[in-house]
Amino acid sequence: MEAYSDDQEEGVSFSSKGADLSNRLKEIPQDRLIEEIIALWDEVNNLELELIKSKRKKSESSRRFSIEQDRVNIVDYEEKLRVANTKITRLENQLRNEKISRESFEVNMEKIKALESEKANLLKNEEELLILIMDMERHIERLVDSVKEK
Repeated sequence: MEAYSDDQEEGVSFSSKGADLSNRLKEIPQDRLIEEIIALWDEVNNLELELIKSKRKKSESSRRFSIEQDRVNIVDYEEKLRVANTKITRLENQLRNEKISRESFEVNMEKIKALESEKANLLKNEEELLILIMDMERHIERLVDSVKEK
């Protein structure tokens, strides 16, 4: 999550690094991605609580803080909340894509196993047919030899 914040501060666009990020996420276990999403949800909840507290403080101690400072704080918390929601959405999408990718991989592996089994059966049938052909050729040779002798 720290790397994401650094990237955002530098103004790196996610569309240009989408493929790299996708590859990195494929290497991350699903459990870890889920933990990150949960951590972001917790962060969002904490930010929402801070925003609520800030709004309460504003009403309770309006003399202590200027209205402009309160507005700056609220805007700051709302921006943090928006960024956290963006992170959550991005990670949820990546998690969904990873699940789809893994399901597709499992389906393909099942198809490969079925094709390998079918190939083994075809090779076995081919071997049996070759043995049958060789046996028939021997019988034909015996018949030809017996006909020549008569």
